[in-house]
Amino acid sequence: MRLRFFGAVKEFSHDFLARFVNVDYAKAMAFIALDDATGAMLGVGRLHDKAGTTAGEYAIIVRSDLKSHGLGWQLMQMLIAYARAKGLRSIEGQVLHENEAMLQMCRELGFEIGEDPDVRSVCNVRLTL
Repeated sequence: MRLRFFGAVKEFSHDFLARFVNVDYAKAMAFIALDDATGAMLGVGRLHDKAGTTAGEYAIIVRSDLKSHGLGWQLMQMLIAYARAKGLRSIEGQVLHENEAMLQMCRELGFEIGEDPDVRSVCNVRLTL
């Protein structure tokens, strides 16, 4: 959770949760990985259109005990394919410097990785489609 939200999160407000469960499919998409046997959520990949641009901003979260098993990679592949099909020209995100697994995945997929000029602990990542 800390790597996704850039800080410890102990509790979510009702309004905050409502933004995550109510997806405006004209402007966003969410792919959810579920356990076939239990229905438990394993991970989520989201892509939101950046207003006034041909870019989308992505976010991925994978359950802690499932990291380094390829689920994040699969969710990212789905987001990239969706963005291409939608006609977006790029996808972008922000990643904490310490989130080496996400940064390595971005490198392998061809993302440009740069420093965020405003927040020293964050990298800006961008994939041209």
